Amino acid sequence: MKDYKTLPVYAERARILEALSQHQVIVVESPTGSGKTTQLPVILQEAGYTKNGMVGVTQPRRIAAVTVCDFIRKQIKPENPDFIAYKMRFEDHTTPATHLKIMTDGTLLQEIKNDTSLKQYSVIVVDEAHERSLTIDFILGLLKRALEERPDFRVIISSATINAEVFSEYFNKCPIIRIETPVYPVQVIYNPPPVEQGYEGIVMRIADIVGRVMENDKNPGDILIFCSGEKLIKDTIFQLENMPYRRRLQIMPLYGRLSKEEQESVFPPAAKGKIKVVIATNIAETSVTIDGITNVIDTGLAKTNFYNPRTSTSSLVEGPISRASANQRKGRAGRTQPGTCYRLYSRDDFEARPLYAKEEIYRTDLSEVVLRMAEIGIRNFEGFDFISPPGQQGIHGAVDTLKELLALEQDNSLSEIGQYMARFPLLPRHSRIIIAAMYQFPQVLDEVIIGTSFLTCPNPFLLPPGDEVAARKAHQGFKDDRGDFVAYLRMFRSYLSSRDRNSFCERNYLDPEVMNEIRNVREQLAEIVGSIGVPISGGGSMEDYICAIATGMILFICVRDGRNQYRNLTTDRIQIHPGSVLFRSNPRFIVAGEIVRTTRMWARSVSSMEPDMIRLIRPQLLQQLQDIEKGRKPRTVQQQSSANEVIINGQSFEVKKVKGAKNLVRMPWDKVATLVKEGVNKLPPEIANRRAVVLFRNSEIFSREKISTILAHARFFDMNKDIVNSWPGKKQFTEPKELIPYMPLVLKLTRSK
Repeated sequence: MKDYKTLPVYAERARILEALSQHQVIVVESPTGSGKTTQLPVILQEAGYTKNGMVGVTQPRRIAAVTVCDFIRKQIKPENPDFIAYKMRFEDHTTPATHLKIMTDGTLLQEIKNDTSLKQYSVIVVDEAHERSLTIDFILGLLKRALEERPDFRVIISSATINAEVFSEYFNKCPIIRIETPVYPVQVIYNPPPVEQGYEGIVMRIADIVGRVMENDKNPGDILIFCSGEKLIKDTIFQLENMPYRRRLQIMPLYGRLSKEEQESVFPPAAKGKIKVVIATNIAETSVTIDGITNVIDTGLAKTNFYNPRTSTSSLVEGPISRASANQRKGRAGRTQPGTCYRLYSRDDFEARPLYAKEEIYRTDLSEVVLRMAEIGIRNFEGFDFISPPGQQGIHGAVDTLKELLALEQDNSLSEIGQYMARFPLLPRHSRIIIAAMYQFPQVLDEVIIGTSFLTCPNPFLLPPGDEVAARKAHQGFKDDRGDFVAYLRMFRSYLSSRDRNSFCERNYLDPEVMNEIRNVREQLAEIVGSIGVPISGGGSMEDYICAIATGMILFICVRDGRNQYRNLTTDRIQIHPGSVLFRSNPRFIVAGEIVRTTRMWARSVSSMEPDMIRLIRPQLLQQLQDIEKGRKPRTVQQQSSANEVIINGQSFEVKKVKGAKNLVRMPWDKVATLVKEGVNKLPPEIANRRAVVLFRNSEIFSREKISTILAHARFFDMNKDIVNSWPGKKQFTEPKELIPYMPLVLKLTRSK
């Protein structure tokens, strides 16, 4: 194996360790490929930091966590292979013998909630910090709090040469260790295609440049092409595979949805006589280093997600990258020898771009971060010390979402529902689905876990270029008139029962890696549910299954608004995505797993709903959607109980006027039983003192009792045995023995009618 101790970062070992001995936090800044990711953990291990606790290294992507772990294990050759291991969501390879842990950012975030001072770690290395993801920014804030509690704790911020000063300022002007590396000259050629040709022009220009590189250079190095996303990558591959020079190419895609084996295949040298052409998203910008690249073709594009807190919708926008990102891409061509960077945009375009990309915290949904803050006792969300404060709109939008899901109390503490939601490493909407099934729809809990697993994993449906028609036909084989969520169940169960799952995936144009991930997520979610003490059962009605899904996706319940269009309380002109089994259907009401704008505002993962299903979840919402249907302005969604509805622990109860009495809260027994099972006993006075009636089958019991009285006594009754038609209210007794025959009625309930 190559002697990696010659890498620039390892060569600065003494300077790094000296700074770390004198400061709690240091920033290590050096170009991509200098050894930051692989050598900092080795330096810490050799210096003995693994003897006093674990050394943790965070990575922003799963692929990086796996490859970095394997790389370091080969380098240090530990006696116990478990000495170094990786951990990510739903995949934990660590053991008690692990002292060097490589993990995703989200994994560290999950650990901090149980140990805010991170006592098991001596050092945390935050790698790729320059990416400034939302999770990285939140972790930096939590690490800053941990540093105040533990003077012995150390943090290394590892950054490429992108604005490292911002980290130093945030951590009280901590030192920046700048490490220089040999830089070979990279010639920049601006060569934009005609704007009017659009995507096709980009693909053709890439093919033209690849041909020129091969024709003009007797010994061309490998080629790295940066594309905006999977579709452009596949279109480029298709074009290159149809060029005359295709036999000399070894073409390899690189993007997040590929399997570990497919992603790792880009690292070895090309076969003899071949030129390796890696076509990648911005994953290849800083997260991975591919040797042998001397030519970079940069489309100058990337896809960025923007979240609108007002409408709770996302927009996946393709747009120009920043100058800093463009220079990172250029630098990939000059690591080992002089290179060339072909930019498919003009010099004026480059110079007009912003220096840095907008941080993710300003353009993403903050509800999960706010949920985690509440979980560890933070109430003043706006006062949290973020490296880049997100502003009121983002925080308020997140708080509104969590209160809509009944996860937060009015004082910003976690509700009982929120406490359960926080136990799942999921987006709040997704964890809310599972909580609804656990306590409101337990007969479909198994189905709900499967459906949620589909929501939290990438899309498994493949549409290979040239085979789109066959693929869509195969996908339609799982079609169900009730929509995608039911189709997911049919597909998953067929997958599980298949003798050869890979062949099943191949026949049905499904991604085997994603299907395996869905299976793993389902198992892990089931384990979490089991740890809470809730048995998992299935086989209930599909109506209950969709109701549970809709409880978490309540903001994405839509009503038909004209031909093939829908709207919800905040967004109009929503269309069912062509990939949905309901694409050519037109149900009156739908619930979507996601509403995202690309070319249009699309509803994805869609199932139909009936009015009674929406009424069961939240009666007022049905009224609002019916208002929209009739062209009236919908009333604002109420977070608390109203004149027509009382909300207790996330469950909605109808209020109905009764002759000769104040309005009564109508409480179906199954909902009361759920509240009792959840241990609900402390209610605000305005709810506890309201009068109610319990509905059981065709009977009314506990009529006109206070809600607090009903919940206090309901736990003692068996509704199948303890209801009688009448009681001896008008009888008079003179002897105690006359009461004996009536004693069994003492703890019975009497029907009101």
